[in-house]
Amino acid sequence: MYSQPSQYPPGRQQRRRVSAVVVVVVAVGCSLFGCAVGAGIGASGSAEPVAASATVTPTVTVTTTTTVRPVVTTPTASARPSPTRTAKPKPRPKPRKTAKPPKPRTDPRFSTCAEAKRHGFGPYRSGQTEYGWYEDRDHDGTVCE
Repeated sequence: MYSQPSQYPPGRQQRRRVSAVVVVVVAVGCSLFGCAVGAGIGASGSAEPVAASATVTPTVTVTTTTTVRPVVTTPTASARPSPTRTAKPKPRPKPRKTAKPPKPRTDPRFSTCAEAKRHGFGPYRSGQTEYGWYEDRDHDGTVCE
């Protein structure tokens, strides 16, 4: 009784779309049919023209094109884009230099020259490793005398 309201605004109606597959199938069929008919005429062997007894029916192919209108937006005064900041890459950390362990300032075995002498060590002369462990008070080049 009542007709359903149209989904489209007044003045616009839905267009019917012809599938691209249907168009391709019809085109291929027509070309194959034309080749088969042409091959049959050429294979008849006679050079005499043959009167056509078939009637020609015109074929109409309808294609539709849908155009999409681009959406244009106008910027408003309140919708300003915020400036973008590019993040600076963090610098790579420099490799740490490993420090050599410092030479001991005193003899690692004995804390004083007297203790070293008790155990049978010393005196030490300039140029020996042990010379740097003790203080040469008289500056004669010999420690733990």
